[in-house]
Amino acid sequence: MGTRRQRREPALDQPTKGRHSRTMSKGRITAICVAGALATTTVVWVQNHEDAAQATPAGSTPATLALVNGKLSYTPDGLGNRIPDFSGAGYKGGGGAAPQAPVVERLSEGKGGNDTSRIQAAIDRAAQLKPAADGMRGAVLLGAGKFRVSASLKLPSGVVLRGSGTDTVLVAQGVPGSLVTIGGDGAYTRTGKRATITTPYVPVGATKITLDDASSFKVGEQLVVQRPTTQEWIHAIGMDKIPGGEAWTPNSGILAARTVVAVSGNSVTLDAPITTAIDQKYGGGTAWHYTLAGRVSNAGVENLAADATAFTHDPNYGRPEDGKNKDAGAFASRLVTIGAARDVWVKDVRLTHFGSGFYVNDNASRVTIERASDLDMDVPDGLAPPPAFMIGGQQVLVRDTTVTGDRVHAWTTQAFAAGPNVFTRSAATSLTPGGQVDAGPHMRWGSGTLYDQLTIKSSDGAFIAANAWDGGTGHGWQGANNVFWNTKAATYTILAPPTANNWAFGITGKQVPGKHDDELPTKPAPGTIVSPGKPMTPASLYEQQTAERN
Repeated sequence: MGTRRQRREPALDQPTKGRHSRTMSKGRITAICVAGALATTTVVWVQNHEDAAQATPAGSTPATLALVNGKLSYTPDGLGNRIPDFSGAGYKGGGGAAPQAPVVERLSEGKGGNDTSRIQAAIDRAAQLKPAADGMRGAVLLGAGKFRVSASLKLPSGVVLRGSGTDTVLVAQGVPGSLVTIGGDGAYTRTGKRATITTPYVPVGATKITLDDASSFKVGEQLVVQRPTTQEWIHAIGMDKIPGGEAWTPNSGILAARTVVAVSGNSVTLDAPITTAIDQKYGGGTAWHYTLAGRVSNAGVENLAADATAFTHDPNYGRPEDGKNKDAGAFASRLVTIGAARDVWVKDVRLTHFGSGFYVNDNASRVTIERASDLDMDVPDGLAPPPAFMIGGQQVLVRDTTVTGDRVHAWTTQAFAAGPNVFTRSAATSLTPGGQVDAGPHMRWGSGTLYDQLTIKSSDGAFIAANAWDGGTGHGWQGANNVFWNTKAATYTILAPPTANNWAFGITGKQVPGKHDDELPTKPAPGTIVSPGKPMTPASLYEQQTAERN
């Protein structure tokens, strides 16, 4: 992640009354009082770096927000970009509670042999049942005891794998991998023609797009809004200058899977916001219907523990993950991988001695992971930090989690993650006082994630959103339009990529430059830092947005 130099690695105010607006500059500190007519306002402190080489996306005042009369007041920048609404993250697009599946299969602890086949057989029998109105077929309940698993258990739609609390332990066996897989590896595949976005600029936070022809889109349908990665944009953000043959190249870019909530003429309203601006001068964007092969829904893992000590004995456990060794060693040591899936969940689980933990791929959406612990993460010496919780998809909610380990990325996102995603109410602690633990977007423009009420306890703990340049496999600008809200760590680095921004509100820690800043052709601009060292109100941006939505 980092702005930390590392080996090659994979692809956490006081109100005033009256109407007033005041700006006072001295050195590098600017104070802004957000104005409101006869309203109670929250004073926010914005830290600017006057020597920055590049401006905010609007070229002037960045987007911000404040709590006014108990509600959030959003101030967009000059281009209309605003802080996204993250309340649509999680199961059913709003973080609601998953259904309680009835028990249809029960398994007791085995006699010491491999339990993979008999658990999968029970799952397969449950899959044959007719789903109820809520989409559930039933739960496979594992009793107390140890269940040895040597290959990934495949969960189909409508089926839950449930334990009997932490007395139920999935014991990893054999080569490192995911003990459970939800969803296949299908990709978003276009059906029908593309509709072209005609608006010159669709800002961050927008939920409405205008198309050249919206006649094929109906309320309730699912579509993809595609913002391609073009050479013009790669050049504008400086990612064509990464040395060592690791410059970014044009690709399909950000694929935002959304649901249509309204259609008026050629205007389509979406259920969740766009998290990276769609600009015609950088290739614009399109919208299209899609299929997603192997997609699973209404499935989950619940109420159990897992231990991966056996994985650490594999001779390749310390092998780095790269193009030839995909999902190698510690990086592949996970409880669950979520692939082509929508409306699925993991809850009330405790992991020990895993190298990674939880991986949500780019073809997953509307996922909730909650009350999950990834403890005593086992990372071999010399290996680049693996992730505890990794998001590549969108509308993913990760909350009430705990991480312990050294040299780990606690909460992070993958390349071109479409967002909005949320990590909230969670803590990470190093196993040794100076063990490296960090959080933030991992690589290549992870977009629109909220890091909310997160704490990292380590003298080498950090929140980072910066330019990793040629680190990893040419990770470059790690992320854009991310929000850090009331986070705490020893240090933080929050920078603003060209054409975008990153925000930090109520962040606690020492602000430090990016580790690669001196290597960059152009000095990076700072992100928007609001109320540093002083927690903001509300305590949780996610919870406030959710309350206002409901």
